[in-house]
Amino acid sequence: MSGRGGAGLLDRAMRLERPERIEAADGEAQTVFADTGLVFVALAPASLAERQAGGRIDGVASHVGRLRHGTGISGGWRLRDEGRVFEVLAVDDSAARRTGQVLCLLQEEGR
Repeated sequence: MSGRGGAGLLDRAMRLERPERIEAADGEAQTVFADTGLVFVALAPASLAERQAGGRIDGVASHVGRLRHGTGISGGWRLRDEGRVFEVLAVDDSAARRTGQVLCLLQEEGR
């Protein structure tokens, strides 16, 4: 869902999902994602080069996202938008006090 209005440069409405580990009685575990709500994000393609490792493309950031500070977002979380899913690889909140925003390196699933 894209939206404009009231969010300034954070112009894309996305669902923020937090990972939760679920363990079964037999010891098997899986990760599920809990929807924590709607956030507004400025999403842009990353200008980082991909590299090949062992004959395949190694996972690198495909996008950079900025969102308001205070969501609790960290690596392993996800952002979801109209069928597209972005895994959060890393979060930089070093400028959050000055700008009120955090910067996230994202990898789009399927890329």
